[in-house]
Amino acid sequence: MSVEDGTVQLLIEDDANRTALAELLEGRYEVRTDDAELTGDVVLVDDFSVPTYRDRLESLEASSSFSPVVLVRREGTRIDLDPTDSDGDHRLVDEVITAPVREDVLHRRLTNLLVRRRQFERLEQQNERLERFASVVSHDLRNPLQVAQGRLDLLEPAVSDADREHVEHARESLDRMDSLISDVLSLAREGKELENPSKVRLSSVVANAWSVVACPDAELVVCNEEAVVVADVERLSSVFENLFRNAVEHGRTDATIEVGTTADGFYVADDGPGIPPEKRADVLERGYSSADGTGLGLDIVSTIVDAHGWELSVSKSNGGGARFDVSGVELVRTQRA
Repeated sequence: MSVEDGTVQLLIEDDANRTALAELLEGRYEVRTDDAELTGDVVLVDDFSVPTYRDRLESLEASSSFSPVVLVRREGTRIDLDPTDSDGDHRLVDEVITAPVREDVLHRRLTNLLVRRRQFERLEQQNERLERFASVVSHDLRNPLQVAQGRLDLLEPAVSDADREHVEHARESLDRMDSLISDVLSLAREGKELENPSKVRLSSVVANAWSVVACPDAELVVCNEEAVVVADVERLSSVFENLFRNAVEHGRTDATIEVGTTADGFYVADDGPGIPPEKRADVLERGYSSADGTGLGLDIVSTIVDAHGWELSVSKSNGGGARFDVSGVELVRTQRA
């Protein structure tokens, strides 16, 4: 390995400790000891120096970028600033290493954090590309589409009854383009990295999603009213909206849709015609559609599931319809009040 593997910035007040740590790192990483500006890929601070650099560390923690911090802490030493939050999760620091520091442990922890930082940087670049793509779709495609729809509205009164069919076909095509643009924009948004997942009551998200899906003949059954999951609320709602629409648009408008929990996630099942086993893998492929939809609804679901680090699978429901299982979900058990 070489110093190109990453830059480690030392926030160590004691000269002897700073020199000792620098010797462990030099040759493998680029070491910076200047604290005028925090520019290292990884910041390393010891327990003695934490109070001095508290404001710097908090600014790093509050920033939108991932700048990992490693704390070297002597066993049994009490510091004025607790580097963890009330839940015991690291807030100001990402790794704690007990002194005296073993070189192999230090290198292993730093390497893992550098890998995470590189992954974060790639995700940031991906998000920037998605933003540019969404801007193109939103303005460069939707604006001329709106012009075409407006011109069609102006022309329609002058069209004879004999040619009315052509107007209807044109309007249907424009409406389909509008739906495609909306779904592509959803994909661009949902593919972004999760920033603030939180604990949410599953039944509340389900109820909100159900209110958006206009299908008065369908029935919703929620099997677990108390389940709480850790997720992005808006994107989780989009998962249920798309699965509900899929059930009524590709199944029956009077379908009974069931939402329940499993040992490591949740499911949405219906009593419609179901999906043949040979097509269950296909329905999760991008753009697949067996009807007049855009074919992106389930792709949006898959994208959101992937962004959470979950897994999506398709099977047959107890009612003979389709069942979509989302696994790998962090479930928070609650008791009824």
